[in-house]
Amino acid sequence: MSKEVRALYEQFPYPMRDPQEERNRLLMPPMDTLSRVNHYGFGGRKKIDAGFRALVAGGGTGDSLIWLAEQLRECGGQVTYLEPSSASTRVARARAEARGLTNVTYVNATIGEFAATKPEKFDYINCAGVLHHLEVPEEGLRDLASLLADDGCIGAMLYGEHGRLAVTEWRKMVAPLLPGKTLDEQLAMTRSLLSALSEGNMLLKMGGGPGFIKGLLENDPEIVDLLLHPVECAYDVHGVYDFAASAGLEVAAFTGFFGFGGTGKAHYSIENHVADPKILRDLMALPLRDQQAFCERYSGAMPLHAFYLTRPDMLHARVSAMPDRDLCPYFFVAPDDSFFDDLLAYAGKPIVLVDGTGNAVDLTGGPDLAKLLALFDGKTSFGDISARLRDEILHKQPIDMNSIADNTLAAVWALFHKFDWMLASSSASGWQQHDEQRRLSILAPK
Repeated sequence: MSKEVRALYEQFPYPMRDPQEERNRLLMPPMDTLSRVNHYGFGGRKKIDAGFRALVAGGGTGDSLIWLAEQLRECGGQVTYLEPSSASTRVARARAEARGLTNVTYVNATIGEFAATKPEKFDYINCAGVLHHLEVPEEGLRDLASLLADDGCIGAMLYGEHGRLAVTEWRKMVAPLLPGKTLDEQLAMTRSLLSALSEGNMLLKMGGGPGFIKGLLENDPEIVDLLLHPVECAYDVHGVYDFAASAGLEVAAFTGFFGFGGTGKAHYSIENHVADPKILRDLMALPLRDQQAFCERYSGAMPLHAFYLTRPDMLHARVSAMPDRDLCPYFFVAPDDSFFDDLLAYAGKPIVLVDGTGNAVDLTGGPDLAKLLALFDGKTSFGDISARLRDEILHKQPIDMNSIADNTLAAVWALFHKFDWMLASSSASGWQQHDEQRRLSILAPK
């Protein structure tokens, strides 16, 4: 890490957080939700207990630290917070103390400095928004890989090349104006430019309108991190895969980074972008990474990529694949109190499933759908569900009922897994915590 970058985060701890707010709210970064980590990083088979070790590499003011430590508090799991900025560390430590978290170890060092000490390996490593600020990001990722347990998982976030084009162009625009100015002077200049931004500016469009600029003008650390950072790079989808391979790792899955909006797993699925059946068929014949690269360019609005990395021999089920038959599916997004009653009441009619965050799925289900979904209880395996679907729910036909049951189950799973409404784990892992920010409900037919 360069001296300039160190100095930036000493002057402007990022992101801007007030430890007093910990009394009233808990930020829950989706990438670090351990139900997701278990599903995508460990194939649903990780026992998360007192032996679980998490590392937050480049922890900033502590968002991921707090959420991971809160989740691991009761089971006794430990979090190591790694951050070279003492100013950021003070904020993160104050936040943890405000919540009474005692399962945290603080290390004031860079990733490379910490890796050189050869500590005990970690089961899960969070590294969000850090590696793209290193002079040689590949070295940083190799250092993280050296800290990872053989069966471990890394949750990472990198800037997206195409969706971040407005920022790239802004940085090119102001580059001739920066030499000779202190960071405070650069900030004052940037604030002046932002306050008079024309309606056609790409940055305004990227942020979704004037509210984005207003938020920036109220948050100096955000302006500095977004527009004045001395070192940064961005990646497209193929670049993410190549970056992972440079450290001997594989992309297990793309995931969400913001609680609401931003990019998520569904943004990388071509069926969510293309309706034309012929084009869709041609796209689905491509390798997965080429499909995802198409989605990034077609969308043009992915400002970042959040994803899980594992070693190649630990690569588990892909986004669209059915999990192993011994795993148990469960509602990660819990249904609301009237969900199953509504399914029965509107059987045979078109309904819309929603989760309160803009995600929606159109569905027409018969009365048997409620019986089937009731089996997704986190205790009954896919194999057992398929057998019960075959023997107790589907009407027997003079054809292969095993195949019909499996295909039906796969279709239902794909539907509810699209937005992570359902995940899967082994019955022995014992980690099936729900998403606390969403509830699954049914909109009545019109």
